[in-house]
Formats: sequence, structure tokens, C-alpha cells
Amino acid sequence: MTLPRLLGAALALFALALVGCGETKGSTPRGSAAAPSAASGSGPHHAAEPRPVAALHLPASPPPRTVQVPILTYHRVHTFATEYTKSIPDETVEPARFAAEMRAVSRAGYHTITQTQLFGALFRGRSLPPKPVLVTADDGYADDVTQMLPVLRRMGMVATFYIITGRLHEAGFLTPAQVRALDRAGMDVGAHTRTHADLPTLPLASMRAEIAGSRRDLERVLGHPVAAFAYPYGRFDATVVAEVRRAGFVLAVTTQGGTSESSLASLTMPRIHVGRTQTAAGILACLRAVGGCGGGGGG
Repeated sequence: MTLPRLLGAALALFALALVGCGETKGSTPRGSAAAPSAASGSGPHHAAEPRPVAALHLPASPPPRTVQVPILTYHRVHTFATEYTKSIPDETVEPARFAAEMRAVSRAGYHTITQTQLFGALFRGRSLPPKPVLVTADDGYADDVTQMLPVLRRMGMVATFYIITGRLHEAGFLTPAQVRALDRAGMDVGAHTRTHADLPTLPLASMRAEIAGSRRDLERVLGHPVAAFAYPYGRFDATVVAEVRRAGFVLAVTTQGGTSESSLASLTMPRIHVGRTQTAAGILACLRAVGGCGGGGGG
């Protein structure tokens, strides 16, 4: 090989080595976020990077199985005197008290679980951690992100937030971006209808729009399936439950009291209402009680 050709080959190899040391086409340097693509659905109603959540389906003939899982119900965690959107006083827990309650639950050895864990225990016989408990919050107030989420993350706990999707742009309620923030923090997001309607009083078409429509709304926001539902005011009948099942929900909660969850009644699960006057010691007593402390609350 002549000298010019040897020099040309060496220069070519050197150029290739330089390219190999840089970022490959389409890669993202460490520490920087990937630029959203036009197809990523990064608008106000879509999750740019959906959290991987598997779709759950109710078996046609589930084996009868019961698990003891108390479900705590919150609505607002806020200083009542400064609420922009006022709620029923009994449904507003002061932030310091909520933190004390979660701290007591954790120190007593209870483990918060997800909807998927509960589904697995009921329908697949999977084991749960010792002293399992579900923490839930209804309605979708902005407090879910500003007050509850920091406490839950600090204590390594999870919760389920039931969202009224028609209020996503109202003052005092969660925005779509905040709903996604809950989801990406590992929290569960469930539906609570579009307008908090009294479902048993509605015509069938309106009932379906409230139930199935709220699921579609949240799935557009999150980019993954939504499996959990909460009945407004805790009100339901056989037709409402049938529509909740038809919409694809697999777990639904009421305002009835109790701590026992059944695979044969996963769409009418009882809960324990946590009111304004409840204390950390009182919650622990409710969790230890076989039948809980009763239901109640606005739902």
C-alpha cells in the first residue's frame, strides 16, 4: 500500500473513533431529559411517559377468598380555616394530624398496599405484607399533592386517590399534571365519576357516562388502565354495580363499615371513615377492631 493510501486509512479510522466516543443517534446524555416527541401525548390530558400498569380483569367465577384489609378514607387534608374550596368540616383533617396518623400507622407495623396487591390477594391468592392497610382519599382536591403526598413519600407509604374528573380544571382541585404526579410517585389513581353524581338516581345513559366516562378521562390523562372506583356518597344499587363492572373496574369502595374484603364482593368493599375529630390512637383502635369503626363520610 502506498504512503498516501496508508495516511488516508489512518485518518478514516481516527474519525470513526471520534464518532464512537460521542452520543449515538437518538440517545440522550446522562442527566438530561429526553425531548418529547410529537407522538408522546405530552399535552395537558396525556402522560408523556406512562407508568407501566397492567390491565386487570375480574374472573368470571372467582374462588371465594377473604382478606382482612382495613381501608381508611380521607377527603381533605388542609387547614380548614384557609380552605379556598370549602368542604364539610368533618371531612377536613388538619395537616399535622394527618402526619401524626400516618406516623402512628407506620410505627404500629402496618404496611400500606396498592390496588394491584389487593387484587392479587383476592383473585390470585398472593400474600400480602404483615398488617396490610389501604389509605384512600376521595374527590381529588389539590391537597392530595400539596399535603398528603409529601407525608406519604417521606414515610414510604402508598395511597389511592379517587378523582372527580369533571373538576380537573376547577380551583382547589387537582390538575391533570398533578394527577400524573401522583401516579408517577407510585400512588394509585381511581375514578370517582365525572361530577360526583348520585348514581342510583340517574338514567342508564347518564350513569354510564359518569362511570365509564370517568375511567376514560383518567386513562387519557395517565396513559394506562385504571382499575379502581369509589361510589359518590357511597350510594349504589345492583344496576350501578353492574355498570361499574361493565366499565371495566375490578375494585370499588363504598362508605359501609368493615375491614374484610371479599373476592365475591370486590365492587362493594367497606371502608373506615377518618373524620376531623379522629386521632392517631383512635385510628389504631379502628384498625385492630374486627369490624373496623364503621363507615360514614360523604364518599
